[in-house]
Amino acid sequence: MKKNIKLILISLLLIAVLSISLVGCTKTPNLKGGDPNATTYNNNSLVVSQGDYIYFVNGKITVDDIAEKKDNKYGNIVKSAIYRAKKDGSEVEALVPQVAMDSNNSNGISVLGNYLYFTSPSTATAKDGTLQKTNTDFYRVEISGRNLTKLVTLEGNTNQYKFTDNGLIYLENSKLTYLPYKGKSKVILESAGNTYFPVTSTYEPGKADASMAVYYAESPEENDGDPYNEIKCVTSTGEVKTILSGKDSKTSYTIKSVESEDNGSVAVYYEKSIYDRGDEKYSNKGLFGIKLGNDFKQIGAEKKFAGKSATVRYISFEEGVYVFEDSEMYIPKIDADGNVEKADKDKIYYVGSTITQSNIVTIKDGYIYYTESNALKRVKMDVTGEDANNNNLGQAETIIEKDIVTDYVKPVLNGNTFYYINSGYYNYMYKVDISVKDAKHSLLGIRTNEDKNAYIKFVKEMDEETREKHDKLIAEDLPAEELKKD
Repeated sequence: MKKNIKLILISLLLIAVLSISLVGCTKTPNLKGGDPNATTYNNNSLVVSQGDYIYFVNGKITVDDIAEKKDNKYGNIVKSAIYRAKKDGSEVEALVPQVAMDSNNSNGISVLGNYLYFTSPSTATAKDGTLQKTNTDFYRVEISGRNLTKLVTLEGNTNQYKFTDNGLIYLENSKLTYLPYKGKSKVILESAGNTYFPVTSTYEPGKADASMAVYYAESPEENDGDPYNEIKCVTSTGEVKTILSGKDSKTSYTIKSVESEDNGSVAVYYEKSIYDRGDEKYSNKGLFGIKLGNDFKQIGAEKKFAGKSATVRYISFEEGVYVFEDSEMYIPKIDADGNVEKADKDKIYYVGSTITQSNIVTIKDGYIYYTESNALKRVKMDVTGEDANNNNLGQAETIIEKDIVTDYVKPVLNGNTFYYINSGYYNYMYKVDISVKDAKHSLLGIRTNEDKNAYIKFVKEMDEETREKHDKLIAEDLPAEELKKD
């Protein structure tokens, strides 16, 4: 009798386990290949490169597109899910069949070693059943697609954060927190003000310590009212380091930018104000910077880059920054007394209101690449003749005429390949070689069946002239028989 009871219990247990394993019938990806020891490029974007592969977000949706839990259920998602492909766009495979997005347009996905990191709208519900989709879940997953792990859920969907190789650093309700991937979180600063989360765009395992940190300005409690503060950072292991202290000079720092450089080093840019006890006020001394090695030790002396507040575009610590002032963009130069002057004429560019710090995609090979009204343009910086005498840029050249989504994470120019979300074709990721004249634009990922059918209908209903333009521009990825006009 006991034996029969035991068999019944085992049978019931197996049925229960089987029932649990079949919920959703979702198959977890288990991709082969990938090189976790390879250097990663374009982290914190929509298209990240590591070894022989690119990892990308398959199009764009909005929070409004998520009405029910099923709209972000793991295994259901194609559009805005994370895919992997060879660098030539072949061998497209689903890596994370779940929505990858938040409303912080400065963040994308990151690949650090053996893990990919991303955010996703929460699918938790409140007591009244309301979907908490404006909260954000933070995840990491192996580059094989296995072992998806939720790290934390934060209130809101515009939080500042940084995935590092050892832990997540984030701001929530002004509280700066470090969460190790294995262990408990700890609050670094209860009320953080001036913080900066540098992008570790290029990640070489073991050489990115300083660029993995988050930097912030803090007035120490022990300053007893003295007018100074300090620049500190929290590292990828949760350690707090003091980078600069204004105690002896009565200096207050405001971080303007922290930029990753080579081998895990960073350039820290800050405005420096010194307190004059006679006048009992601060005097802004301008924009300065220091370079830190990957061990957080300062390399060389402090440099001055601008004499007053200005919008700046980083180049490198050696060359400095482009300063945007009125309708000009220029590289400042410093005289022997430390005063900032505008540089020689060939380093001053009249950009008007068209080119701004925020709409520049990259400055590459003597060109400024920038977006304007959903188009990609470029303009040559070093010109000759009348333009050079008048300090003008060259004539702007339109690379892509329209349909680039610009109110989202920035598009990526990786080598000569431009990756962008195409608003004209249902907000999927497209790529094009901008070095080839009249190169066709190719869909990088996979369409949903719904969008596939809509696209077929869209093409079939084109008139002859529109169809000709379409065929000249787009590399077709659907069977020709499906696109034949009735």
